[in-house]
Amino acid sequence: MDAPLYPPAKTFHQPKRLPWRLSSHDTPIATLKANPTAWAIVEKEIPGMDRRIGADALKPHLGNFSLASLLVFGVVPKDALDRIDQQFATLGEFQ
Repeated sequence: MDAPLYPPAKTFHQPKRLPWRLSSHDTPIATLKANPTAWAIVEKEIPGMDRRIGADALKPHLGNFSLASLLVFGVVPKDALDRIDQQFATLGEFQ
């Protein structure tokens, strides 16, 4: 059995990146670390955050974990997440 042949698309529309806001619940830690302004907020509200997430076993997963996902491990305090989200809201939207 041969694989089907598909005709080329008649039109192609480049996907658009939707604007988004930083969040302690949805934004991966790696994304926060890549944004110096956002990471400064995290470090201000949770001093020593780099040490808390510095374990070699955790580093490969920073692109998947958000700050809120670390609550169950006791790495971040819940009240700090609310303060972080309030400050993230002042940064506006990103593309």
